[in-house]
Amino acid sequence: MRQSPRRSGMRYAIPLALLALTGACAPPAPSLENDGVYTLTVADSYPVGHPFAEAGVSVLMDTARELSGGRIQFDYFPAEQMGDAEDLPSLIRSGVVDLGSVAPAYVPAELPLSGVADLPGLVEDSCTGSLAVSRLVSEGGILWREDFEPKGLRPLVVGMIPDYEVLTGSRTVREPADLRGLQLRSSGGTIDRAVEGFGAAPVGMPATEMYEAISRGTVDGTVLGPVSAAPYHLEEVTRHATLGARLGSFTMTYSISEAAWDTLPADLRDVLRRAGDEATRSLCAGLQEGNAEGRQTLRDAGVRIHRITAGERRAWDKATAPIHRLWAADMAEIGRPGEAALKAMKDQLRRVERESHDD
Repeated sequence: MRQSPRRSGMRYAIPLALLALTGACAPPAPSLENDGVYTLTVADSYPVGHPFAEAGVSVLMDTARELSGGRIQFDYFPAEQMGDAEDLPSLIRSGVVDLGSVAPAYVPAELPLSGVADLPGLVEDSCTGSLAVSRLVSEGGILWREDFEPKGLRPLVVGMIPDYEVLTGSRTVREPADLRGLQLRSSGGTIDRAVEGFGAAPVGMPATEMYEAISRGTVDGTVLGPVSAAPYHLEEVTRHATLGARLGSFTMTYSISEAAWDTLPADLRDVLRRAGDEATRSLCAGLQEGNAEGRQTLRDAGVRIHRITAGERRAWDKATAPIHRLWAADMAEIGRPGEAALKAMKDQLRRVERESHDD
């Protein structure tokens, strides 16, 4: 995986305020080709070694280079070198970046309907969820039509961290009622709606601030996938965690701008499609493994993990249903087909599950 230093020049010096003004306008076609080689600028918000980078975009780039015989190359800027996570969609549309990480939770105003994938109680397995969402964000899918296409974004890779659990400093959580009154760090978007629906208060803050906030009691805990606990050393400041609460998911895509896509010849578009499919499967396996490793890290550190029982599961499912309805109502208020998106998500999950059983 090649990592480039931050490059200077007018293309990379556009102020974000200007990007906000020009984001709604179609950028000129980028100059990607040089002597038959097309070079894409790639950026994300994840450090090298994070599953999204290691098993996701790295696989996309390596596979595309190989399948294209070197006709596709990449300049890669990880770890927010090109901009914060919430700025990347604007950077992609404006041509500062050709391809980058785009998470609906970070830009809920831009991709509101895509938050359906993060609703609680839907997804237990990263590969099932990722493959289901990848169909919804492909051409013709409801999330493609409603969210990504109007924003000039084309998802190539989908990754989902499923099984969001609650980690707390001092309070054991067994049933939804135990969440009432807690202040929990949330990643935003649909997860905020879920946390509120369970009677807790979502607190927005960067992931890097979770450790200190929990240790000082600024928040009671957080909701996140176990794969994300170890990188932030949360096993040092939390004493309790759930297993099987299924509070929601975090969905991320690596998306290319339509302007860059249209510049590529048809055979290289096909290469990127195939490389994206390969990366989606690689990433979901990496995230699933990372969740298991994250749980073990918590156990080894002495965190008490409460496995949700069958009886408690019924209470969680009962508490989840109104959250789905409220989310769909929120979408209707802004003129988006929330009910249709929720049905499409459930249909695709069932389809992927049937196909995996047939295999």
